[in-house]
Amino acid sequence: MATLSFFEGPEKKLEVVVTPGFRPLRSLGDEAWHSIVAAAGAKVLSVLRTEHCDAYLLSESSLFVFDDWFVLITCGRTTLVDAVPQILQSIPEESIAFLVYERKSEHFPEHQSTTFHEDARRLDAMLPGRALRFGDDRGRSIQMFHTTRPYTPETNDPTLEVLMHSVDEDVAHRFNGTQAVDGGALAISSGLAGILQGFTTSEHVFDPPGYSLNAVKGEEYYAFHITPQEKGSYVSFETNYDFRGHLGSLVGSIVEFFRPRAVDVVTFLPEAEPTLLVAGYDLGQRVVHTLGGYSVSYFQFTV
Repeated sequence: MATLSFFEGPEKKLEVVVTPGFRPLRSLGDEAWHSIVAAAGAKVLSVLRTEHCDAYLLSESSLFVFDDWFVLITCGRTTLVDAVPQILQSIPEESIAFLVYERKSEHFPEHQSTTFHEDARRLDAMLPGRALRFGDDRGRSIQMFHTTRPYTPETNDPTLEVLMHSVDEDVAHRFNGTQAVDGGALAISSGLAGILQGFTTSEHVFDPPGYSLNAVKGEEYYAFHITPQEKGSYVSFETNYDFRGHLGSLVGSIVEFFRPRAVDVVTFLPEAEPTLLVAGYDLGQRVVHTLGGYSVSYFQFTV
């Protein structure tokens, strides 16, 4: 079989919130989480444990487990939807307060084993919900499936995603896997650590080239996933840090660091629809949908 000359950076993402009274998710134990990750087609490389979170670095992206919710992010050719039956073995359907499945438009969709629509049909058979699209079906877009049972998120529950395509070659080269990694060395040597002040970090350099970093501080997490190859270069950043009031400066600092040619920004907020401008970039599409009690905004920028 011929070796693929690229890696699919754009991710699939699954977030689940459990109902009050369900046992702490961290108490399910490593065996359960390893099985869930394996069902998606990935494996656990390491785990960083803090008072509030177990942050797993995966062969394809990351898993963050808190007591009452978790987020599982996978990239490459993983089949994240296959993890849901495994999840339901540990968390019964009636204990799932909210689920959202997200799939970014791939750079090389012809190499994926399923489409979003196939994934959504499978999910709907297990946990009825609805599907939404953010963006143009002929260009960059994000599609989401979410459960529709009544759910009210906490007011302090934001999420930010910054998705960067065609990253500056000089910046991407810093993460090409040639550097030694020891105790966050690449995050420091590359300059990325400047965005992560006060966070405890765990990182991994891949061969073929790739880079993942998990960062945790209290109940907040950051995740960077970097695909530095010239063909299909891509970087994603995600956090539940409360960015309200300084969204522009946070996104601006990340975009300024990686200098991509195109950027998609997604925000989940319980109450607000933010505005956003990024210096040096033109705003194209802006789409807002209400989703499970959240206002979800999608911004599409190009140079």
